[in-house]
Amino acid sequence: MTQRHKYIQSAFQYLILAIILAVTPKLVSAQMLTEADVMAIVLENNYSIRVAQLDEKVLNNNVTPGNAGFLPQVDATAGTNNSVTNARQEYLSGQINERDNAKSGSINAGASLNWTLFNGMRMFTSYDMLKQELKAGELQTRLQIESTLSNALIVYYNIVQLNQKKAVLEKAVKLGQERVGIANDMLMLGAGSRLGLLQAEVDLNTDNSELINLQDLITEASIALNQLMARDAATKFTVEDTFKVASVMDYASLKLKMEQNNPSLLISQSDQELAQLNLKEIRGRRAPVLGVNVGYSFNDQTSESGFLKTSRTSGFNYGISASVNIFDGFNLNRQQQNARIGIEQAELEFKAYQDQLQAELLSAFTTYTNKLRMVAFEKQNLETALVNFEIAGERYRLGELSGFEFREAQKNQLLANDRLINSLYEVRLLEITLMQLSGSVLPE
Repeated sequence: MTQRHKYIQSAFQYLILAIILAVTPKLVSAQMLTEADVMAIVLENNYSIRVAQLDEKVLNNNVTPGNAGFLPQVDATAGTNNSVTNARQEYLSGQINERDNAKSGSINAGASLNWTLFNGMRMFTSYDMLKQELKAGELQTRLQIESTLSNALIVYYNIVQLNQKKAVLEKAVKLGQERVGIANDMLMLGAGSRLGLLQAEVDLNTDNSELINLQDLITEASIALNQLMARDAATKFTVEDTFKVASVMDYASLKLKMEQNNPSLLISQSDQELAQLNLKEIRGRRAPVLGVNVGYSFNDQTSESGFLKTSRTSGFNYGISASVNIFDGFNLNRQQQNARIGIEQAELEFKAYQDQLQAELLSAFTTYTNKLRMVAFEKQNLETALVNFEIAGERYRLGELSGFEFREAQKNQLLANDRLINSLYEVRLLEITLMQLSGSVLPE
């Protein structure tokens, strides 16, 4: 081999390598996302979850002894005043004191401490209310997380089912193309008809059109999932090709988990506790309020006119204060009555919401068990449809079956596939609903 040939061969190899390197990123750019990947990304990036977490941080910052009123309030003040005046003073004795551009000034400073020592235990109640509000805030964050994760999983498995339907239709298109070829060959041999060829082409176009519609739906669902993951809407990814069906769920276990873990139900329960604390706080207003105060002041004055040339004072002051409400127009009585009504309302709302959730759980679980039976039935039905379609295909190729009859067999197979995919998707949606109702969407 000549040197020139070796050079050309090396250049050609480098060119092939460059093409492979250029194409490879495009081939691997679509990230494979599992259910766990989606949940992790949503938990980290989703804007609604992050906002809820920031709200929780604010509530956590509010739980302090100072915010509840346990700690004293300390203030410091300082100031200075200056003036330039023209003064003329005439006394009874006849003496006249006249001064132009007389300067005067003062400096003052002080510090004070006020501390409420007792206010009917209201500061303790306030602290409990702050902690209860934080607990409700944590539950609200959890509710937002579980709701967002459920939505993301629903969209994710919608893409899974659309991809499965797409795969089935792609096979149908290939078979349709084969059917068009067979119909054309039969027409050329004089064993077929123009009508049979046209019908095969129409059926092929129908499947292609449905395939395009499915691709549009997949694109829309992918954009929606990227938004939930707070990523660029155009980010490419692939999903698993099968449904992750959980083991058969137990109703009694789900009901127990719902009563213990459902964040919405726990928030309603927290509202009851807040209503109780509100009544306790109002009752505390009837007690006397005791406090102490301590202060220090300093004042220095100078004047070029008047009776005093300089004056300086400083010192401490202290005291004890006590106050009690004698009569407020029966407003406290009214507020206590309203607080008791609020407690009753919170209890009724909790009971009503508990009954509502139990009804939703029972309804979802009943539908879930029926769908499981339907999945088993649809699997069996699909097997029958596939056998029937294979026999129809063989007979069609042998010319023993018309194109119309072959298409009917294919439609039955496509419908059986579609029903099975829909049933599996519905089972997965019901599993997500049951997990959300039982407060178990978050991975343990």
